[in-house]
Amino acid sequence: MKNWINKSFLFLMASLVLMSCEKDEDMTILRVGDAPVVSASVTDLALTQEEEGSAAITFKWSPADYGYQAAVNYSIQYDVAGNEFAGAKEVAVANLTEKTFTVNEFNALAAKLKLPVGMASDMELRVKADISSEVTPLYSQPITVSVVPYLDIIEYTSLYVPGLYQGWTPGSAPKVSSLQDNGVFEGYVYMNTIAEGFKFTSQPNWDGPNYGAGATAGTLSDDGGASNLTVSEPGFYLLKVDVNKLTWSATKTNWAVTGNATPKGWVSDSVTDHDMTYDEERGVWAITLPLTVGAIKFRANDAWGLNYGDNKPADGFVDQGSEDNIVVEEVGTYEIVLDLSIPGYYSYTLTKQ
Repeated sequence: MKNWINKSFLFLMASLVLMSCEKDEDMTILRVGDAPVVSASVTDLALTQEEEGSAAITFKWSPADYGYQAAVNYSIQYDVAGNEFAGAKEVAVANLTEKTFTVNEFNALAAKLKLPVGMASDMELRVKADISSEVTPLYSQPITVSVVPYLDIIEYTSLYVPGLYQGWTPGSAPKVSSLQDNGVFEGYVYMNTIAEGFKFTSQPNWDGPNYGAGATAGTLSDDGGASNLTVSEPGFYLLKVDVNKLTWSATKTNWAVTGNATPKGWVSDSVTDHDMTYDEERGVWAITLPLTVGAIKFRANDAWGLNYGDNKPADGFVDQGSEDNIVVEEVGTYEIVLDLSIPGYYSYTLTKQ
């Protein structure tokens, strides 16, 4: 009997030790950690190109605390205020707990969010702490910064499009650009001849990787000796390239204006667009029209599949598929110009005659 009691006691003690170990392990797993706490040196910025090299804003944050020694990588995420970081972009800062942006650097962040130049917009920024792909990152509470950006053309990662139509010279060729720096490129190119075709080059010369025709339609080859790419007829093309998948496409476009400010009104089953003309010398689409107070939009190929408006607040740069129209505030005759020559900076002007 005594032996049975001793064995029962030992079994009970072993169970308690095991439960204690499991409890300690659970506590380690459930330890979420304390997110960084971030502060900003200023929360209201009016940026000017004259001061582009000066310090604009400094962010500092407390180290993330995981309850144990951890190698933490930090990044600053930023997005348009109110977007809940759904389209957040990041600036990696390794293991630092402080980051200063120059005027030019912070202006570039605003440009990537397509914030309007010359007027105040709110950005939200937060610090992300990351230790492993298997551990959920920690995020600081966001900080809102009001910023007035200036126009500064960002040199996005680009491919050049040389061909006979421009003399097979990559350095002076039009470009398609990757606005997200993710290997996916887009841009418009006008080819007044399709003889000999064209290629995509990664540099403004032939020294780097270049892309020609792949084995099947719509594919690319990075073999320098690959055949040239071709389109079926001269025209103004929207070119898209994915160097990750080695694919490409070319859509011929003809542009037009529609809207209740135009003589015809909004396009419908019985109303056609006002067709624009491509001006080779200026490299733009243009039309002169009498306009009333109202709104317009740009459409390609008499369809809504590819159209441009201008997101509010209007900034003179078009936005694909925008729900916001381009507002005409005064009656008059206008030259309407659509400039699609710079990827990321497609623009328009309405000049009263």
